[in-house]
Amino acid sequence: MSDNTIELLDKFDSDTRTYETAAGKKQRKSKSIYGDQLICLAALLGMSVWQSGLRALIIALGSVIVCILSDMIFCRMTHKTYNPRDLSTIAAGICIALMMPASVHYGIVAGGALLAIAVKHIFGGKDNYIFNPTCVAIAFLIICFPNDMLMYPAVGSKPEIWGDVGVPLVSGVEFYLLKLGTAPAVSFQNIMLGITAGPMGTTQILIIAVCGICLMMRRSLSPLVTLAGLGSYCALTALFPVFSNIGDTLLLELSGGYLLFGFVFLAADPQTLPKSPAGKIVCGLVIGIVGCLFRHFGKVEGSFIFVILIANALSLQLDELCAAVVSGIKSAASYMRGNLGRYEKLRDEAENERKPKLTDTMEIIVPPTNYNMPPIDNKVIKINRKKSNIITRYADNMRIKRRKDELIRKKEIREGEGNYMKAMRGMMNRTREAAPRTEEPKTGILHIIKQPKKRSQQKNNKQGQ
Repeated sequence: MSDNTIELLDKFDSDTRTYETAAGKKQRKSKSIYGDQLICLAALLGMSVWQSGLRALIIALGSVIVCILSDMIFCRMTHKTYNPRDLSTIAAGICIALMMPASVHYGIVAGGALLAIAVKHIFGGKDNYIFNPTCVAIAFLIICFPNDMLMYPAVGSKPEIWGDVGVPLVSGVEFYLLKLGTAPAVSFQNIMLGITAGPMGTTQILIIAVCGICLMMRRSLSPLVTLAGLGSYCALTALFPVFSNIGDTLLLELSGGYLLFGFVFLAADPQTLPKSPAGKIVCGLVIGIVGCLFRHFGKVEGSFIFVILIANALSLQLDELCAAVVSGIKSAASYMRGNLGRYEKLRDEAENERKPKLTDTMEIIVPPTNYNMPPIDNKVIKINRKKSNIITRYADNMRIKRRKDELIRKKEIREGEGNYMKAMRGMMNRTREAAPRTEEPKTGILHIIKQPKKRSQQKNNKQGQ
């Protein structure tokens, strides 16, 4: 196993799961990621209870309880051990509640929670589902119960806890933007705090933005997906604004529907994201571009949920697609680097070869000829030569004979001179060699006889001087 992978043992499922991590970074467990999300969702839930009353709290509690009970039942049906510390179930229940209006019936809330956990176990439980269970449940409820899911209590009204809600229901900001092309008169402060008609926890854009920043700093939210998606969506909205004022258009686009809430809590779900950074960026771009097209041209409320499901379906192949594109770009770049200007180089080399240089030498290569060997094809070619006459042949023979005699005579002269010089050198060497002197034995008589002679010679030499 490489250094960039860490194996975590799930004590309750008794299987090992491998999570890819960047080298040198601390591994974030799924438990800690969903724990951070629960803290942010609790802040949104508190704001929803303050705006919509206790009915919002009962909806959230009912959704969480149904999710937990459904998880226990489905674990028993699939022969798995229920994990009470699995915080993803609680996070899914709170997300389902916050994406509903405060006037929704309790039966719809229970059905949505049950459907979300069922989708989770259909794909194999935690860490195995392809589509986000919360998005699947909300999309199903929007299709089946559009009046209950897309009509919201009026601003400032608090529905009753039991029985009839007792408050007027109005359309949200997204309906005015898509259907009418206008927007209700809402102040900037109310837009930032979410005091508008809409789902319980998706209109507080200020709190959601703060939660997104905190989750990014805690590394519980992928900034690549969120920033790429929001950037592409805002860029397209600025190019094709609903109103002349681009700032007001962006604020209303973010406060209406599930857009900002979906980017922070649903689109960046770690179980449905690609693994590679390039795949995450592409996934964010797909969500932002397709979401803008669906909202501006589809004219369907809650379309952002369907966009997330489309991105979940594509995320399985985004890693392979990005890897293939990156390898293709690298091979194309290497080919361009190696072959750019190759035609001009070949042309210049050909021109230089044709031009003679001062350093070039002209060589004439004569093929070797051996008349004693037959050709390779064993065909002997007879060469017809002209025969010379008798006089010419006699003259040639005489000239060759004289030349031969002359060479023999010169050779004899050189050999004679050489022998003579060798004899002379031998005589000179013998004369130069001195005969060895024999020393005469010195006797007492000779010494006495020779000694006076030497003294007399010395006297004569002195007299002569």
